Amino acid sequence: MKKLVAKLIRRCGVEALVRRTMGRAKVGILVYHDPSMARFEAHMAFLSTRYTFVSLDDLSAALSTRDWSQIPRNALVLTFDDGHRGNRELLPVFERFGLHPTIYLCSGIVRGDGLFWFRLPGVDPEPLKLMSPAERATFLENAGISSAVDRHALTPAEVAELAPTVDFGSHTISHPVLPLCTDNVAAHEIAQSRAEIEGLSGTPCRHLSYPNGDYTDRETRLVREAGYASARTTEIGWNGRDADPLRLRIISLADFASVDVLAAHLAGLLAVRRLVPTLLHRRALQRRVPRT
Repeated sequence: MKKLVAKLIRRCGVEALVRRTMGRAKVGILVYHDPSMARFEAHMAFLSTRYTFVSLDDLSAALSTRDWSQIPRNALVLTFDDGHRGNRELLPVFERFGLHPTIYLCSGIVRGDGLFWFRLPGVDPEPLKLMSPAERATFLENAGISSAVDRHALTPAEVAELAPTVDFGSHTISHPVLPLCTDNVAAHEIAQSRAEIEGLSGTPCRHLSYPNGDYTDRETRLVREAGYASARTTEIGWNGRDADPLRLRIISLADFASVDVLAAHLAGLLAVRRLVPTLLHRRALQRRVPRT
């Protein structure tokens, strides 16, 4: 049904209508995690004939200076969360299409065993997203996860290799759900990761993505104090001249999307699909956020 609706939306020209109206003078942000080479290349072939790719630095500079003159019509920013090892295989596509994406790294995972707690075999990540870091660590220790799991994250050497083409941002040190962290832990995850990522890449780390898209006013304050130029959420929408640079919105989560579904995301279908799940998650998270 989803594929049928997406195909209908694309064939009826809804994506083109949105692109020529609300998306014309705004910037959309795409979010990937670990797409296959074939799927990602098909997306870029479709998007490159309809949109103009800009870097996250371009967007944050325009928001900072209030000068939109360097932002082209129908602009898109390309981002990747987590720093999956498969991102290295996409380098030829980045170069072929002249892309300068931002990959948000979990610095401690890249520097450590390279395993994401939300990708461990036999573990349902959803309940873990509502645990504090200490609770999650205890759960995983008791779960007896096999040590023979292939590395998920980029290696430090691969980060250095990608640095001329990719802008590396922060996804914190260990990918905690920040609102469930203490003040000290949240501040450390946000600020220290920036220094560690600059050490890994040899380039400035100016941007952050909130893990799991979860944040509160405390997190935006800590991001500002740590000196980041922008922070990206998973809230749906386009980013115009008045966008908050520490609450940037997205228009697509597209790892497994066909080109038709991607077009439907660009037309606004993702906002409809995520409305109820997002509200339910936020309600559950709010019950867990420590009261001060």
